[in-house]
Amino acid sequence: MNKSNNYCWNLKFLILLAAGLSVSVGCNPQTTGRVTGTVKYKGQPIEEGTIVFEVSGARPSTGKIVKGSLAEVTTYEANDGASLGLAKIAVFASEKSSQPDAAVLTEHNLKSDPGAPSNPNNYMGMGAKSLIPARYNDPSSSGLTWKIVKGDNVVELDLQE
Repeated sequence: MNKSNNYCWNLKFLILLAAGLSVSVGCNPQTTGRVTGTVKYKGQPIEEGTIVFEVSGARPSTGKIVKGSLAEVTTYEANDGASLGLAKIAVFASEKSSQPDAAVLTEHNLKSDPGAPSNPNNYMGMGAKSLIPARYNDPSSSGLTWKIVKGDNVVELDLQE
């Protein structure tokens, strides 16, 4: 083989290698970071709620708040974490309703309208009194942010009035 053919083969190999790397990086990138931590309101753990992480240009991530701790933060698959980048955060925490849950159907509801919630005034907790200021329910007004990186992220939030 002469130098010219050797150069062509090397160039072809480098082009194929670069193409292969770009395809493999594009198909399965590490796009989430595992998230744990706590959420408090005025220094006290939020007993039950939901947290949302929004990163510009990425899929939003949601998680549960259980006895003040973050659990099951999910973007694509259960408990895979939050999208990487600077996340704007929303937090939801409402009083538990004394009325029956929307999932409980009465015989009357099944007969008249099978799709009707058992309690339309509290469908999926809507209408329940928020336990935190309303501004925390919107990532653009909450003022809460966190940089989500590859690996483990421990988010510590203490909401105030």
